[in-house]
Amino acid sequence: MVPTVDCLVRTAEEADRIFIDIPIGLPGGTDEREVDRAARRMLGRPRASSVFRVPVREVLETTSFAQAGRISRKVTSKDGGEGKGISKQAFAIRHKISEVDALLRGCPKARALVREVHPEVCFAGLAGSPMEHNKKRVLGFEERRAELSQVWRDVDVLIDDVLEKTLRKRVARDDVLDAAVAALTACQDEKLLRCLPAERREDAHGLPMEMVYAAADSEICR
Repeated sequence: MVPTVDCLVRTAEEADRIFIDIPIGLPGGTDEREVDRAARRMLGRPRASSVFRVPVREVLETTSFAQAGRISRKVTSKDGGEGKGISKQAFAIRHKISEVDALLRGCPKARALVREVHPEVCFAGLAGSPMEHNKKRVLGFEERRAELSQVWRDVDVLIDDVLEKTLRKRVARDDVLDAAVAALTACQDEKLLRCLPAERREDAHGLPMEMVYAAADSEICR
């Protein structure tokens, strides 16, 4: 565990990869990111609900949920109508989104290493279909753990070790699985990786708006 993404970037080698579950490339105005729409289509119901609307930059430095909602509705308003608010999930990680956004805009090394993943997209890619159960439930935890075990021989040892050495208030059980599937994805050869959406999109600052995953038909290996 490290306090900031910058710590990872500074200690990483030029050939490393850092795959993170934090939005990269932010929407402008009324537009929602196409990558989020593509991810929801891939996951279907009910897993699509895990892909929340990414906030506009204007709300990242707000100090209250109410203030963030007002600013978001104003910025995303179209033709005089009421715009979109912000979800509690997005508001809770706004400072992390801001941290990653600022780092990538100002650091060429970070832009070369850091890419966005979504754990549910990664698991769906790994299994060939979306997960059936909620990851917060026992069945969902074991379902995802079993998928990882199919291609990562020692993953059970890693998961149990992390769970034993960390407090649940700092690292939730499902967070360990999310990190593991992101790491597994980052280990793949570049030619085995897939991106959502199929056509590359960038935000106003040239940051890619995409999610990376490895498909079940791509000879996934540890």
